[in-house]
Amino acid sequence: MKTLSIPAGDRNLPAWLHPCSSPASPCLVVCHGFCGSPEGGSSLELADAINKLNIATLRFSFTPHSSLSRQVTEIEAVVNFCRTNLHGPAALLGRSMGAAASLVFAASGAVLSGLILMASPADLPATFSGILGDDYARLEQGQAVTVFHEGQPVHLTPDFIKDLKKPDLFLAAASLNGLPLLVVHGMEDETVPPDHGRLLYEKAGHPKELLLLPGVSHSFSGQARHFVPQIAAWLERQVFPRFLVV
Repeated sequence: MKTLSIPAGDRNLPAWLHPCSSPASPCLVVCHGFCGSPEGGSSLELADAINKLNIATLRFSFTPHSSLSRQVTEIEAVVNFCRTNLHGPAALLGRSMGAAASLVFAASGAVLSGLILMASPADLPATFSGILGDDYARLEQGQAVTVFHEGQPVHLTPDFIKDLKKPDLFLAAASLNGLPLLVVHGMEDETVPPDHGRLLYEKAGHPKELLLLPGVSHSFSGQARHFVPQIAAWLERQVFPRFLVV
């Protein structure tokens, strides 16, 4: 594993590359959730599995608690870094809010080989309203709020939720223009109910696959056995077939 620093606007993003031996190997860029981390969601187990298929993984850390628009811009910087420095095709995996940002980026016409949406919201304002409760109403009224996640403060301004309302994620899903799509959702996800994943899947064109996981919740941590083999197989079959290990 290599530790990197990737320029993105006014800051550098910490990143970790799990490389392959090939000089132009394909790469999966992994985007974490809003309060998640690059190590979460069984990302390390996924990197180990797809490395065996000659696919690199690039995990990175968003600017903490940034807006959706900023996340999209940072994804663009990381994907461009990957394509420029690894000299191979790139696919994108996003979890939760990182999945929504990945979808918006992919629908913008970005050059990608595949897209994986894990626990992706279909309606960001409704999702954050459910998470934040009365604090969401305060944000709508123009007040800044501080909430706590695992004991750590998260500072939010009204502009944060205004930005969430800008993209139409259904339209984004319908605009993928043949990009291979895999939608992964835990059936026990109480943060983003599985109907969100189903609806995005239904809006997207082909090729697409839907993987609903019984007994799996929102975080995916400690649940690698339920989805890592399926994601690796999908990348091997649908996204990077000419890089198969034989």
